Amino acid sequence: MLLNNFIVYISDIQNFSGMVVDGTYAKMWISEGILFFVYKEIYEINRSMAREIVSQRLQLQNENSYPIFCDLRAITNAQKQARDYLAIEGAYMTTALALLVEDEHAMAITQLYIKTSSPAYPTRVFIDKRKALLFLQEYK
Repeated sequence: MLLNNFIVYISDIQNFSGMVVDGTYAKMWISEGILFFVYKEIYEINRSMAREIVSQRLQLQNENSYPIFCDLRAITNAQKQARDYLAIEGAYMTTALALLVEDEHAMAITQLYIKTSSPAYPTRVFIDKRKALLFLQEYK
């Protein structure tokens, strides 16, 4: 399943000449005004991992704000401290966020978290990559 997810993104980076950050927990790159963020297979994200992820993303962004496409399909769980860190400190330099999840169940759980955390930027959850990217177009 993860191989198929990766193949989908090959088309996003095939003709791409910018920097791709291949971190311990995620692969990320900027293409056509959108920051693509694809988590690697992780059972559970903790606060320390969240700090490293945000640090790598901010280095890639180089003080520029972007809408972010974040593929969560390879993540099983995130500790509350990690979720809170990503929602607050991780919000810096983010104009909008599209979260891609595996199925309707994951979508419902993620939407509940978004509702309770009230992000400072437009945030939506999708199970269709094309719809997620369409949502981000107006925030480029």
